[in-house]
Amino acid sequence: MTDFLATVPGLSNGQAPLPNVVTAGQPTAAELAALGAAGVKTVLDLRMPHEGRGFEEAHVVEQAGMRYVNVPVQGMVSDEAFATVRRELQGAASAPLLYHCASANRVGALMIPHLMLDLKQDQATALKTAQQVGLRDGMLAQLALDYVKRQG
Repeated sequence: MTDFLATVPGLSNGQAPLPNVVTAGQPTAAELAALGAAGVKTVLDLRMPHEGRGFEEAHVVEQAGMRYVNVPVQGMVSDEAFATVRRELQGAASAPLLYHCASANRVGALMIPHLMLDLKQDQATALKTAQQVGLRDGMLAQLALDYVKRQG
């Protein structure tokens, strides 16, 4: 398995919490290109369209041969957003994925349902992983736990 973090050693808040999943804050265009060259197949971006990136991320991702998926998250998180993230994380088993927002806070929160519902982690373990990835917002964590309860 490729060590994607070694490919981009300066990746902001870069973590590899699951096989074939790299989590991060906002990557640069050069980091996206390097990850694409290393075999990442999908970029899952949780940032809102108005959040500045300094470049056209979808274009850079597509030029690097990857698929770009944007699930804009701000404030309240819809069940559809949680479900989309779960599907994308499930697909990472066969196609490596970069999963990011601005700082990895939203990344950690929206990863909780996948950890608990799909990977069958208990709540404490899932929260610990989410915090290691970058979760800092208790409200986002609660929204994720509420979604898990609705699905259970």
